[in-house]
Amino acid sequence: MRNNKTDTLTNEFWENIERNNLVRPVCNACGNNFFSPQVVCPKCLSPDWIYETSNGNGKIYSYTVIHRPMGVGFPTPFIVVDIDLEEGWRMYSRLLNCKINEVSIGLEVEVVFKKHEERTMPFFQPRGIKK
Repeated sequence: MRNNKTDTLTNEFWENIERNNLVRPVCNACGNNFFSPQVVCPKCLSPDWIYETSNGNGKIYSYTVIHRPMGVGFPTPFIVVDIDLEEGWRMYSRLLNCKINEVSIGLEVEVVFKKHEERTMPFFQPRGIKK
């Protein structure tokens, strides 16, 4: 649990991402893996959780193709995915190195870390592609 008032819920997450390490909150009371970081576990409401490393492997649960750019640095079209990670949690991200006609629900993916507008971001790509 975080006791330092200057610490935010996401600082540790972003510090790990800068080191190319994907983490997620895991509840010490019930073992629930969840994302995004919250003050209390969404399953049991315990405030006792820590970040643990994820292996970054999962499958696409859902996806959509964006044809309108959100801003500079977003090529179009691009694919936004909802990833079901192996540890039992989900997160949204962009899918890289995959053509629109090759993406599908259930596609196995892995995390890759790329700089985007001066910040390292966790993106995903089909599993087994050279990074």
